[in-house]
Amino acid sequence: MKRFLSLIIIAFFASQTAFAQSLPETPTARFTIEELNTYAARLLREDRNEEAYQIAKRAFERSQQGDFKRRASRSANLVAEAAFRLGRISEAIDYYKQAFNVIADDKDDPEVNRAQVVALSPAASLLRMSGRYEEALWCFNQSLRLFRKLNDRAGESLMLSRMSAVYAFTGDAERAAAHSAEALMIAKALGDRALEENALLSFLLADEQQGNYESALRYGLQEIEIIHAYPLNSQNPGGEFKELRLRYTRLTTLYHVATTYAALEQYQEAASFFERALKYAQAMHAREDLILGDYAWTQLQYGEAEKALDSVTRALTNLQKSGGSKHLESRFLATKAAAERTLGHNDEAVQSYRQAVAAVEEARLLSVPTEISRAGIIASRHNVFTDAINFLLEQNQTGEALGIAEAYHARTFLDVLAESGEADKEELTPAQKSELDRFLAKIAGLQRELWKPELTAEAEKIFSTQLTRAEQELETVRLKIRRANTRYALVKYPQPLRPETIAKEIIPPDAALIEFVLGEKKSVAFVMAHGKLTSHLLPSAKEIERLIAQYNQLFSGKVYSLTAMQAIAKQKALGQQIYKTLLQSIEPQIASAKKLIIVPDGALSYLPFETLVDDQKTPAYLIERFAISYAPSASALATIRVRNQNDSPPILGLIAFGDPLYQEASLKAPPATERGSELRQLPYTRAEVNEIAALFPAAQRKIFLGTDANEKMVKTEALQQYKYLHFAAHGNVDEAHPARSGIVLSHLSDPTEDGTLQMSEIMQLKLNADLVTLSACRTGLGKLLHGEGIIGLTRAFLYAGANSVVVSLWNVNDVATASLMKSFYKNLQSGLPKDEALRQAKLELLTGEKRAWRHPYYWAPFVLIGEN
Repeated sequence: MKRFLSLIIIAFFASQTAFAQSLPETPTARFTIEELNTYAARLLREDRNEEAYQIAKRAFERSQQGDFKRRASRSANLVAEAAFRLGRISEAIDYYKQAFNVIADDKDDPEVNRAQVVALSPAASLLRMSGRYEEALWCFNQSLRLFRKLNDRAGESLMLSRMSAVYAFTGDAERAAAHSAEALMIAKALGDRALEENALLSFLLADEQQGNYESALRYGLQEIEIIHAYPLNSQNPGGEFKELRLRYTRLTTLYHVATTYAALEQYQEAASFFERALKYAQAMHAREDLILGDYAWTQLQYGEAEKALDSVTRALTNLQKSGGSKHLESRFLATKAAAERTLGHNDEAVQSYRQAVAAVEEARLLSVPTEISRAGIIASRHNVFTDAINFLLEQNQTGEALGIAEAYHARTFLDVLAESGEADKEELTPAQKSELDRFLAKIAGLQRELWKPELTAEAEKIFSTQLTRAEQELETVRLKIRRANTRYALVKYPQPLRPETIAKEIIPPDAALIEFVLGEKKSVAFVMAHGKLTSHLLPSAKEIERLIAQYNQLFSGKVYSLTAMQAIAKQKALGQQIYKTLLQSIEPQIASAKKLIIVPDGALSYLPFETLVDDQKTPAYLIERFAISYAPSASALATIRVRNQNDSPPILGLIAFGDPLYQEASLKAPPATERGSELRQLPYTRAEVNEIAALFPAAQRKIFLGTDANEKMVKTEALQQYKYLHFAAHGNVDEAHPARSGIVLSHLSDPTEDGTLQMSEIMQLKLNADLVTLSACRTGLGKLLHGEGIIGLTRAFLYAGANSVVVSLWNVNDVATASLMKSFYKNLQSGLPKDEALRQAKLELLTGEKRAWRHPYYWAPFVLIGEN
């Protein structure tokens, strides 16, 4: 890695090699700034790094005494390179930034643009190595922009590969894959095998980070085979640079093949590749801490705990000395804790686990400031939290274990909730607003094209690619605006609550909190009731996920009257099994409660606990015993409550949108019976909205039906005045790209709108609602990440100012939903709390005359998330 970065600088001065050779061994006082720069470059080639550092620094200081911007930039680059080789990472990054900043105003000179890239690209790589992903992405974005300006396709491909790695490390697999695909396409068009290997390496990283280890291994082994067969010739123009770039790619590939084998528990193969990577790194004089830190885990699995502890300790020492990544540090600290635990050093293990959790916290805040990327940091380190929790429970430290569970759950949700307050104050300049509006309109236009029913497969592929590119450009614009807004640096992020605070301030006397954490080997349920905290061990995440997957299949299709009893019997049998697995051991703690607040984890986010069955009690369904609500975490509930204390209560009752009109082709189709993705009219949504509205005085309600139920109406109405916001329409959920999920409203010929109120648009709404109801299909789904939960529409409305949201977990029946919603709002208007109002509405269907409706498919899809 060191030599790879070195060549970015040295190649920039390659034209001066002959002149450098004619210089004397010792620089004289008469040396010009340019001669000092050239001399420093020669010293770097000879690995005389301390001397190069001093000479380049002298050149930089002299260049600042006059108007020598370009020379100053070159000097700063050389100081940065020397500092990096000497292990002074932070200083290197600082000088690279200075190298860019001194010439940042010169935008139209190609030579200057190349000099800017020379500064930005290695800075970005160092920032990525240091785990400072937000800054790294900004530098990579600027480099990419410059390469495109210079029409340098090779540089463009390389930057796309580097950006893909940032997204892979932060858990944003979709963006990682999109950048890799574009990088590979350019590399193939250029016929550049080295660039092609870089792109393939980025695919490997993306697959590895997603847990697609078999696919990652195929990429890695294929790449090693190709690279070894690739002829290197450093004598050709640029050959040395290409050769070392390829050597770096080879080293990185060896390392990732090793980690992939380790993830597949093929430890003998992993050890072989770790040893090869170490030898290769030593030959290249490259950093070994990353390889050593991960090799330690394989050594631990071999039963070599002492060797593992030595390896990981050395890795941590080197990593921390160089100012390395907190993201990596958290992983190595967890390995260190596991080794100490194996050796019986329990006190040291507890301390290492604490440090590992703290490192993840730091890494999260240094990540790319998008919801997916920050959440991805937690998800990629979920084993740090689960291992720490299980070990603390073994040490009878239940309170601290719950504290770590709160640090694990919905941390990014808390971050974005805090930042949403600053976004409300954000004032865009006309130029910023114009740039944002341009990309939003472009995205809306592309999405309108993708909605067209006659779209061919080829056209869909083209528009999808263009949409992905436009979304990437929009994110770049938003990151640029964020960097210009100093308010974000002052945001005070909420901290996870301590158990005693949760007991006193969050849990009502008649309620119990159940917080789950799913682990690889065993899971745990924390229960807080009547001021007492207990913990209960559960089976592994895999076993629980298997049960949930089977259970969810029972709600994937309609239930008919003739077969309702058999379907209910099958559902109850599996619901009883899941109850015994998850809740039977905690029954004594929750027996006297009237309300349950569930903090799910992993696949449990898809589980309607109301439908679980305790065959030892009558009535058997949990909904018949408890009012149930869900929360991202106890700390999230507290933050929502604090935010709401500062707001005046809304002055009006209900605003509702229903029965939207869709495309003309769809209007001729038969009415839909489910509120899913087929854009057909939903006749009962009009009746639903009218019947709910009738419960409110005329002056307290406002409804929009048909063509009036459109995006522009939602965005222009004073929504903050209403206590209840209700949507009865089709829902569109994109789990791979949650930002594209939305409520599908009337499709009008408006060039600025696409007909779908999407996540990013929802987050811009100004709400003061006690409740938002999304009476549509699967609105509670989205992208599921370990610890963070589901990223989707629910959170968007909570960010916008809602206290709670009612959403669905599967495709809902149009008629039954209209009936349930009418009962729900009637119960709310009678004064019942939200959780109890929803419970009573469900019981009405469960115990009603319609036999089919007694199946949970009809009464259980809607859940309450947030304040109850």
